[in-house]
Amino acid sequence: MGKTMSSDDTIRAFVALELSEDGKAFLESVSDSLRRTRADVKWVRPEAIHITLKFLGEIAKDLISDIEQDLTPVFAQQPPFRLTVRGLGAFPNLSRPRVIWAGIHEENPCLSRVAGRVETVLEPRGFAREKRPFSPHLTLGRVRSGKGIGELVDTIRQKLDLTGPSFVARRAVLFQSILKPTGAEYHALRHFPFSDR
Repeated sequence: MGKTMSSDDTIRAFVALELSEDGKAFLESVSDSLRRTRADVKWVRPEAIHITLKFLGEIAKDLISDIEQDLTPVFAQQPPFRLTVRGLGAFPNLSRPRVIWAGIHEENPCLSRVAGRVETVLEPRGFAREKRPFSPHLTLGRVRSGKGIGELVDTIRQKLDLTGPSFVARRAVLFQSILKPTGAEYHALRHFPFSDR
């Protein structure tokens, strides 16, 4: 009989890319304009906005070093690449918005390839592959009710082709996510620099 994991033995974790400071400042201004609609949305703090490559969920703390071993070569072989904040929308769609997002445009498919490699190396550790195709985005907020939703959707429609700053992704991060009433807090556990060649 295996030992039961307590919450002290596990953490909630994900692998992500960080946004540049000017990218965060740009998204803060976008969120501020959406916030003025007074829609009932739980907005994400700008410093917490990131591009998720792989959500791991609850993992055993003693798996962290194995995950680090698996991911280090993936990112060490990856040259830095340029990304641009572009587009605004909602999941599943603007008729039934649940998650408000800003899009990420990549000049070549490095981001999708890296996400695919992360999936491949972590699958033998028991992390199931994502069934949906990889859709890089930046979560700005989560809709809590229908209050003010019409004005919010109208404002998003006016900004569908929004274009923000470009930035160069130079590393990935394994984050711990701590859920708090004020919103999730993220702590970097490991940094994975990209290739400097």
